[in-house]
Amino acid sequence: MAVVEKPSPHLQYQSLLINIRARYEIINNLHPDANSDFAVLETSAFHMRKSIEGVAFSCLVALDNGLKQIPKDARGQWNADKIFAKLSKQKELVFPESFKRETPPEGSDPRVSHYIVKRPEINLTVDDVRAIYRRSHKWLHEWNPYVESLGRDFEKSKAELLSDLPKIWDWLLQHLIGIGGKVFLGLLKDGPNEEVRVVAAESANLDEY
Repeated sequence: MAVVEKPSPHLQYQSLLINIRARYEIINNLHPDANSDFAVLETSAFHMRKSIEGVAFSCLVALDNGLKQIPKDARGQWNADKIFAKLSKQKELVFPESFKRETPPEGSDPRVSHYIVKRPEINLTVDDVRAIYRRSHKWLHEWNPYVESLGRDFEKSKAELLSDLPKIWDWLLQHLIGIGGKVFLGLLKDGPNEEVRVVAAESANLDEY
């Protein structure tokens, strides 16, 4: 019986990013806004929630190929909030961190064409992502007028969702992630063809980004 070779960790990670990119393309095609009907908002929330689950599984892939210490009860989980809770108890958490490209200041090493600079203004912490995931839960079910009104409560939830949707995308668009002891760049849109790529930071040509 032939043994199926396990894909490399960065390709596993890339596959999860491809799914996240596809989900956000669906959201963008729906154009959710303050005037959208419930079904559009519900569908957008669903795909954002699934994207967050993809992030949780991505962290498992990164951690699995680094520390080799994934909690047994995290492996069988499908709930992103519970996965993040388990992983956050580890001594070292592998979690995406946003970056941007900047031109080096005058007088820098001429061999360096670009710097990778972290973006704290759009970066999300584990707690931020868990909070967004929890808020998305209410959109999994039909709106119950006996529990929440279709007035004030709905408008509040809609405003939260419309605020949360771009946060996940902006955070992941260009990010750093540690996989197997190496730093990789996760790119949801790379180059003229806007490909999804995961490349080692040490070998990345930032002129392409």
